[in-house]
Amino acid sequence: MEKQAISNLDFKKIFSETLNSMTLIPLMVSGGRSNVTTRCNQNMTLTDMRAQYASRVLSNIFAYKDLNSEIVLTPTANCDSKTLNNTITCVVGPVINPVTKKKDVTTTFQEYVRLRKLRVKCRHPPEGENMSEAWITEAVVCYDFLHNDTTKPMHAVGLAGLEIDPPFREAVKILYNRSRVACILQKFDEGVDCSLYPPLPSLDMTNFKLLKQKAEIEITSKYIAGFVPMLNKFSLSRIAKITAELWRFLLFLSQDYSHYYSSVRTLCDEHNRSHPTMHARIWMLKVILTIYDAAFAILNLKPVEYV
Repeated sequence: MEKQAISNLDFKKIFSETLNSMTLIPLMVSGGRSNVTTRCNQNMTLTDMRAQYASRVLSNIFAYKDLNSEIVLTPTANCDSKTLNNTITCVVGPVINPVTKKKDVTTTFQEYVRLRKLRVKCRHPPEGENMSEAWITEAVVCYDFLHNDTTKPMHAVGLAGLEIDPPFREAVKILYNRSRVACILQKFDEGVDCSLYPPLPSLDMTNFKLLKQKAEIEITSKYIAGFVPMLNKFSLSRIAKITAELWRFLLFLSQDYSHYYSSVRTLCDEHNRSHPTMHARIWMLKVILTIYDAAFAILNLKPVEYV
């Protein structure tokens, strides 16, 4: 069990402001102005597909920020990223084949997805074909393409078939920990329905002074309080780093939440009957889940239920 830590955080204010912001993000993405396009080759390579993935995510980001500057992503490395005639051109880094060590120009996107799907089947065998398998594969491919600086080369580890596959492991870690949060909240709701737990009180009626664990304070200060400010700092001058920062935020959140999950029991049982503490932790998890889902919406991903 983690040691308790002293905190001056206003949990209620942070949770309330974050929840309000999360409800606005989908509306701002759908209603905001954005002008992000790709200039791809006729014969689509993996680098062209990387540009398209980046374009879709950046379009969501700049719709959220309501920035209508014209942005063009191109895989043609005949010039540096630059601004011309009010158009921002970003040259997307090449997708490198780990076998040849050169830019891959022969593997189709369909073949790459097929190889990633085989990896998913091997590590997470489903009971027959189902939608979540496709969603996991899509998340892994998106992570492959966008987890580093968009202008830097990206090594397509999925083409190597290696046993050690860090991008796959990291993408799945993010999906799995989002699912852990959702599962606990679902079990809590089921417990309330069968009168095992008292209903969740409002934010105003919850005692957040009971959130004393060091991890609870760090998760709240670093991730819950930090998500919206991170989105607001995304700018045209740092366009190449935006997708990587969003994925890195989710990865670090998932790593820290995984440690918290292993050391702190959220739901009451025969060893822990403190309903007020459980309610404070449930509110924290509800906010964490909204952050995952807002980030997934920006990344055009669907949540996956593992647990």
